[in-house]
Amino acid sequence: MDQKLNKWISVLGNTDRYFREAIIEHREEILDLNVAQLRSGKDSLGELLDEYASAAYAQFKQAIGSQAPLGIPDLILEGDFTEGFVLKGDGVEFFITSTDEKKDRLRDKYGEDIFGLAEESLEEIRPAILESFLIRLRNGLL
Repeated sequence: MDQKLNKWISVLGNTDRYFREAIIEHREEILDLNVAQLRSGKDSLGELLDEYASAAYAQFKQAIGSQAPLGIPDLILEGDFTEGFVLKGDGVEFFITSTDEKKDRLRDKYGEDIFGLAEESLEEIRPAILESFLIRLRNGLL
């Protein structure tokens, strides 16, 4: 009996680690969801980004295949900014940033909310993270 109790205590003590591992396992999907939001011109609040100042540039972006509504930025031209997306964390919280040199300029112009997942994206990834977490929890009990 003491052995089973100790196993449960050990597993419960590792839930934070299991959760972190589950998030890290799905980091590429998380980053892809952030990119998909930007492709549609939305930030992590689900709000459209501020319109382009130049109507000519907005037309150019549409002509090269931007999926965002006309006049709404997608922050993707050559792809360096979004290809530089990384998931970072301190063990308690995770956040998305970019290694691209334009990161600070784009964040200053469009706001901190260009990084992160909107509720719709969270709803999409949540089941996969939960499943990964539960697998780790179950494996810890075996």
